[in-house]
Amino acid sequence: MKTLNFLILLLLAGTLMAQAPQGFKYQAVARNSDGTAITNSPIGLKITIRSGNVNGTAVYSESFTPTSNAIGIFTVNIGEGNVLSGNFSDIDWGADKYFLNVAIDPDGGSNYTDMGTTQFLSVPYSLYTASIYVNYSNDTLYIGDQYVVIGGENPPGGTVTDYDGNTYETVVIGQQTWMKQNLRSLHYADGTPIDSVWVYDDNESNAATWGRLYSWDAAMHGASSSNGNPSGVQGTCPDGWHLPSKAEFEQLMDFVGGTSNGGCALKSTNNAYWETPNDNNNSSGFSARGSGMRTDPGFQYQSLKEIARYWSTTEDANNSFLANHMNLMYQYCMVQINSLVGTKNTGYSVRCVKD
Repeated sequence: MKTLNFLILLLLAGTLMAQAPQGFKYQAVARNSDGTAITNSPIGLKITIRSGNVNGTAVYSESFTPTSNAIGIFTVNIGEGNVLSGNFSDIDWGADKYFLNVAIDPDGGSNYTDMGTTQFLSVPYSLYTASIYVNYSNDTLYIGDQYVVIGGENPPGGTVTDYDGNTYETVVIGQQTWMKQNLRSLHYADGTPIDSVWVYDDNESNAATWGRLYSWDAAMHGASSSNGNPSGVQGTCPDGWHLPSKAEFEQLMDFVGGTSNGGCALKSTNNAYWETPNDNNNSSGFSARGSGMRTDPGFQYQSLKEIARYWSTTEDANNSFLANHMNLMYQYCMVQINSLVGTKNTGYSVRCVKD
């Protein structure tokens, strides 16, 4: 009697249908206990998909009787077998973690032996769709960096221009509209030159890629601390736009997934802008780049492609020499808003939000 030794598992995220896929391939090798392949034989196979953990609720189960080939390989399309329980098309892949349990009868029957359970790391389309930002606002459907006007008379502006003539793309994230690039203006909206503004390594060619770095006082343009939503502080921003408060950054964080996971949703997926490894997906469209900082004290440029820090209008509650900023790091998906690194004289980036 044949006994199964092991399976080599290959989950192939290939499309099986012309529309949204309702199945995906599972391929394995059936072997006897001595390691020889079970060739050209029917294999009894039971597939169970569990939610939550390896012992979680069985949301779907099906059986197959594939025939192995000349080297013992057999292939089935999960989702297209003989349904034992559940409905494959009802599985909400984005709602939970899912696990695949495999049981097999090497004699082609239903006297199954449990071969173990493993977590799905991806399923067809799941990683792809997780990386696309989709939002509907003001009669406009935003998909990634593109938009489709569903109603209304005019498409969204899509850009904003500062006093110096620099033009920035914009993106709607929840109820907020943000610049997609870091500010690089040398003048306030009234034409007054900005003091305490720098470019990374004092190399002017870096401004186009990374934006400029500002002290907190320069970013605020003499305004007082605010944690309102909106902040009410125009600061360095163009007319019709303002510096975000801590509360506005918190609103952004909540929308993109919170402090633990929101950072990857805010960061560009282009490795030219971040060190690796990273799990960035930019699902929000915020497109943050690792623009680094200018330290205080020391006045050194550092951490390019490693961090991005954005000034808020909100002073530290306990220390008037510090102010809150949003902090992103290349190796983590978390995002923080705090005042733990650098005084107000530190050079950080600026992102503006629409009034």
